[in-house]
Amino acid sequence: MANLRDLLFGYGEGTSITPQDFSVWNTDIRTASNGGRCCLWTVPAGATRAIFEMWGGGGGGAMACCCQQGGGAGSGGYAIKTCNVTAGEGIRICAAGSTCCDSGNLAGHCGSCSFVCSESGGTNGRWESKVCGGNGTDAACTRCQYWINCYTCCTQCYCCRGLSNNTDFCIPGTTGNSQNTQFCYGEAHQYASNAPFAAPGPRIGPNGCCSCFGGCCGFGIFPGGGGLSSQVHSNHCYWGGPGAGGLVYVLFY
Repeated sequence: MANLRDLLFGYGEGTSITPQDFSVWNTDIRTASNGGRCCLWTVPAGATRAIFEMWGGGGGGAMACCCQQGGGAGSGGYAIKTCNVTAGEGIRICAAGSTCCDSGNLAGHCGSCSFVCSESGGTNGRWESKVCGGNGTDAACTRCQYWINCYTCCTQCYCCRGLSNNTDFCIPGTTGNSQNTQFCYGEAHQYASNAPFAAPGPRIGPNGCCSCFGGCCGFGIFPGGGGLSSQVHSNHCYWGGPGAGGLVYVLFY
């Protein structure tokens, strides 16, 4: 009968492989426009294979003014890249940054991409792999228009934002959504998408009785979650919540 240790990667009988790992992300996950995080990784001696898991950044929620009900932004995508590596090879690893608190217009910014690229070449020469960020609320859905009054409803919609390039596997992000209502402003609500494998289900946003007055209350869930838009029932304008930054997880052996 096999021992559990024998079934774990790198611990089989007669093997000496010990996988190592690290992650790259900006630890200020509740800061708008945090710039993400980049590093240059030099492949250590003895390493011949690497697996990169990437999450793109979430889209930003939009501002809203008098009696407007915004929708939640879309999530970043998820992708895996597996490749041979060479000791001494320089690989640039960048995790997407968060978006800004959008207070200048009625459109949330799209999320940034996370990427990995070989700068010095190696077994596979020079290459780049990336996964894209989520939609901002203005680009979230063509079947429904946000930034309207209480007298229009909106349906759920999925899209192809958050796709990847030069990866082995990708799950694209999904758009956000909103449900407006003319019967009671407090019943209106919105949904902001969470990134694949990051958090279960969409995030439900505030209604008209609990307006989002700034970025903190509507920040996307890390990593890669879309931000919430403002819900306003007054003569003021308030900004939307930023989309969360991305993450890159590296396993090598």
